[in-house]
Amino acid sequence: MFIYYYPKRNNKIKFQVLYIVILTMTFAQKNVLAQPLRGQIIVDPNNPAWLVYNEDKDADGKLDPFFMCGPGDPEGFLYRGKLNNDGTRNGDQIEIIDSLKGTGANSIYFQIIRSHGGDGFKDKADPTNGKNQNPFINGDPKDGINDNILNQWKHWFDVMEQEKIVKFLFIYDDNVNVSRNLGWNLINGEIHPKEKDFIETIVSNFKNYKYLIWVIMEEVQEMGEDHIIHTKKIAETIKNADDRKHVIAVHQLTGLNFLFQNDKNIDQFAIQLGDRNRTVDSIYNSTLNAWQNSKNRYNLNVAEIYDHFATELFFKIRIKRSESHIRQVNWAAAMAGAYVMIYTWNEPILNREILYQCGYLRKFFESTNFNEMAPHDELRYGGTEYVLAQPGESYIAYTSNLSSNIGLKSMSSGTYRFKWYDVTNGNTIIQDNVNLNAGDQTWNKPKGIGKEIAVYVKRIN
Repeated sequence: MFIYYYPKRNNKIKFQVLYIVILTMTFAQKNVLAQPLRGQIIVDPNNPAWLVYNEDKDADGKLDPFFMCGPGDPEGFLYRGKLNNDGTRNGDQIEIIDSLKGTGANSIYFQIIRSHGGDGFKDKADPTNGKNQNPFINGDPKDGINDNILNQWKHWFDVMEQEKIVKFLFIYDDNVNVSRNLGWNLINGEIHPKEKDFIETIVSNFKNYKYLIWVIMEEVQEMGEDHIIHTKKIAETIKNADDRKHVIAVHQLTGLNFLFQNDKNIDQFAIQLGDRNRTVDSIYNSTLNAWQNSKNRYNLNVAEIYDHFATELFFKIRIKRSESHIRQVNWAAAMAGAYVMIYTWNEPILNREILYQCGYLRKFFESTNFNEMAPHDELRYGGTEYVLAQPGESYIAYTSNLSSNIGLKSMSSGTYRFKWYDVTNGNTIIQDNVNLNAGDQTWNKPKGIGKEIAVYVKRIN
């Protein structure tokens, strides 16, 4: 920075100009520094329909693809356990995180404010009936944020970072009417100063975590009649405060049309699929419908599917779904173009075998270039059920119960690499330098690969 002195009568004007130049330089410098961390999850700059890690470990000149599959619970993660006098909790959070270690599953879904209309009151173990399920001193927004609470969260988040677990972090739980319940109404169409301060404080405390997705609200329509403009203003506030450029998501009530599809500050549609006892194919078709609606403007996360992990019978008896059903739902959502989280996973220590199934899915997808692909069911052939493809270059074909040969239509002639994957256990077989003629093709699966399989076909010449 240079400061000039002008010994003339128009000094005032020239110093005003200099002041503007200095401000411009400072703003430009801030923007230069406003970059994601190495390895952080970000929107794919070449394809907003997917996310990537901000790194290129395989040195192929492209950012590495990121896939998310894991628990869509527990929503009350931050508030599990006895409430201590300083506002912190004495709960099983570390045990929950430890249960994910080594499985490859990589998400936990939880909210910051579960009081003031949220679901905190449903927590039967909470003697305050959810009143203190927020980060405020004495549970009251008027008293400001309790640093003891934030510091405890940082401890848990640090452990999650070590395991590369995504914090799918909601600002507000469902039914939190921000204007009515918290008194943070919009003022002349702008966000309330107290809400702005709250959001900026949260962002400044947690923006340096790599594995983090901001989610504005669960079932955002329940914020109130001003939910559209209010959500947009919250997203704008997060975006302006977060110089790491984390992904910003919005969760809605059931429906496949995203309310914020053209908002430049919102990157992900967190989908809720209602209707009980859905089939795997119906989940696939609904997700595919959402993909087609997105037109590559944002990415999808099937964050809640009723009966995904367990189904409810008469008298509210809950029966856990079979491992194969849960796995096939996960793959159906992924093959239709979405990330996936497992709803109603409320066991304190999560089922490791189901976690491993998420890990197998994630491992396979991150070993491909799926972030350059899109659903292409018109290319199904033989026993193939679902297809992701970058036609002419790379393909993922999947089937849940192969009875014949797996195949693809309209292949280009060339040399390909095949990666066969048993989705039930992660077993992998590689076939290099496979020469294919043009046209429709089918292939025999190798020995050692079961009937529930995926194959990644990549052109190498």
